[in-house]
Amino acid sequence: MNSYYKNAIIVFGIVVPLLCIVILGGISLFIASAVKKEHVLKSQVFKTAKQEELKMDKMQGDVAKNDQYLKNWRENINNETRGSFLAHWKEAENKFSGKDFSRSPANWINYSEGLGKGISQPASQVEMKFTGTYRAMQLALMEIETKLPQLQLDNFAMTPDYDAGKLNFSTTFTVWTKNQ
Repeated sequence: MNSYYKNAIIVFGIVVPLLCIVILGGISLFIASAVKKEHVLKSQVFKTAKQEELKMDKMQGDVAKNDQYLKNWRENINNETRGSFLAHWKEAENKFSGKDFSRSPANWINYSEGLGKGISQPASQVEMKFTGTYRAMQLALMEIETKLPQLQLDNFAMTPDYDAGKLNFSTTFTVWTKNQ
């Protein structure tokens, strides 16, 4: 066979097809690598989304457990506020003995200061004075603030009482009433 034909057969019969196969193989590996990277990223995103969905389901379950508290809050917001305010304070006061916590009558002010002046929702202020231990006051305030969502503490002052171990507390609350 003529060497002229041998070179053409080698180039076009062996080298070019092998070169095409190598190029196609490289492109295939590149595409496979890109697809695998994308698959790994999407798998991680999917796994994270599933974990977040499980967390969300758990949080919704926790909220459902507190549904009774939220129901009580909604009822308190829709009820007359002055009566419920005093009823909750009496309930909190009953949890302590007279030597740990005692409350003087409430002094209602029929207007609101501070934040309440700038808002159209009706509100009243009430001044409350207490004598008791620091711990009893903390527990009473925690109790009342968790049960009354429409309550805002505006002013809080403590002074020592002449009786050992007690303090005098003076508070001013803004009580938001239902908007009619």
